[in-house]
Amino acid sequence: MRCTAVFILLLFFSSCSNRTGIPDGIIPLDSMQKIMKDIIEADQFSVQFIARDSLKPDKVKAGQDLMEVIFKIHNITRAEFKASLNFYESRPDLNKKIFDSLMADANRRKPELYLPKPIIKSGKTPVK
Repeated sequence: MRCTAVFILLLFFSSCSNRTGIPDGIIPLDSMQKIMKDIIEADQFSVQFIARDSLKPDKVKAGQDLMEVIFKIHNITRAEFKASLNFYESRPDLNKKIFDSLMADANRRKPELYLPKPIIKSGKTPVK
C-alpha cells in the first residue's frame, strides 16, 4: 500500500510539471532559431570555402573559430548553446518549431538563390 501511495505521488508531481515553458538558462525559442540559422550558414561557408582554402592549414580550427564568432554575435557561450541544444533536442515539439522556421526561411530565400548572376568580363576596362 505504501509503494502505491509513493507511486501516485510521483505520478501527480510529474504530471504537474511545466511542459510548455522554457527553463531559466535556456536560450529562448526565437533566439535559438536565429542562432541555428547562423550556424547552418557558417557550416555551409565552411564546407564550400574554408575546406578549399589552401591558406588555412587547420580547417577544423577555422570552423571552430567561426562558431565562436557566432556565439559572440549572439552574446552566448558555447556551454549555454550546448545546454539549450540538449534541451530542445529533448523536446521534439519545440525542436520541430525551430526547424520548421528554418525550412520556411529557406523556402522564402530560394527564389533569390536561383536568380541569374551578373557576368563579369575579365580584362581591362577603359579609363576615361
